[in-house]
Amino acid sequence: MTIVNTGANAIADHIAAEYRVVAIGNGGDTTSLQSTGLNSFVRMKVGQIPDVVGTSLIYNVSFTGAEIPSSGVSELGIFKTGTGESDGTTPPNGILLSRVTFTNTGVVGSSDTVSFQVRIEVGNE
Repeated sequence: MTIVNTGANAIADHIAAEYRVVAIGNGGDTTSLQSTGLNSFVRMKVGQIPDVVGTSLIYNVSFTGAEIPSSGVSELGIFKTGTGESDGTTPPNGILLSRVTFTNTGVVGSSDTVSFQVRIEVGNE
């Protein structure tokens, strides 16, 4: 059975309404289908509303160098909004939607900014 475009659009809208936490960490192992969190949580941003373009969700989030440890970051996850996440320094307790690893940023100057854009495709587009 195929998910039709209107169904995929509805799924994308649902995800956009429920998954609004973007967290970074400095773990590096590969993501498995059984993953439930980041390997080594560093920081998160709550209330990140993705742009929905058809069946695509596009998250844009930035972290300052002051929010990134000198060890850098190398993983990012999208989580369902949970509770107790307002300060950004407590690991998210929501459901993990997606996780990606990347080359470690290394040291980031405290006044510099690292911006991430994550695109998630839902359906057949």
